[in-house]
Amino acid sequence: MQNLLPDWAPNAHPMLVHFPIAIIILAVFLDFVYLIWRKEWLRNSVMTLFAFAVLAGLVTYLSGKQAVDSVMVPMNAELTASYHADWALYTLLYFSCYTAIRFFLFWKKIDGKRFIAILLFLAGLAGCALLAKTADLGGKLVYKYGVGTQKVK
Repeated sequence: MQNLLPDWAPNAHPMLVHFPIAIIILAVFLDFVYLIWRKEWLRNSVMTLFAFAVLAGLVTYLSGKQAVDSVMVPMNAELTASYHADWALYTLLYFSCYTAIRFFLFWKKIDGKRFIAILLFLAGLAGCALLAKTADLGGKLVYKYGVGTQKVK
């Protein structure tokens, strides 16, 4: 995998991490649109996006576990790195369970009921709070402590 990366990249994690973030935000946004504009293609799109987000999140989480060995983590950043990994796992588990529940409701065709659709949207929005905390800690690692800005020799 390292041979596929550009010279400036210490690992694949920073290049992968933005995909699940964007997919989740798009899925939650389209879920909101579905509450207003009840189209079947939106319902299908939201389900597909959450499924892709979980797969992309898993790949990103695993790349992050690998990434920590390829960068210099200053001693004063180790706690933040640990919190970032923990929150990433919580976020992955949350969206995995959320997507499984959502898929069941989708399969039973009850996710379109107004009350259920609102609950699903709110639960997706709550997941975005987990995502934001994870992203905040990741940003802190890079911009406060400089983690990942130089390759480990």
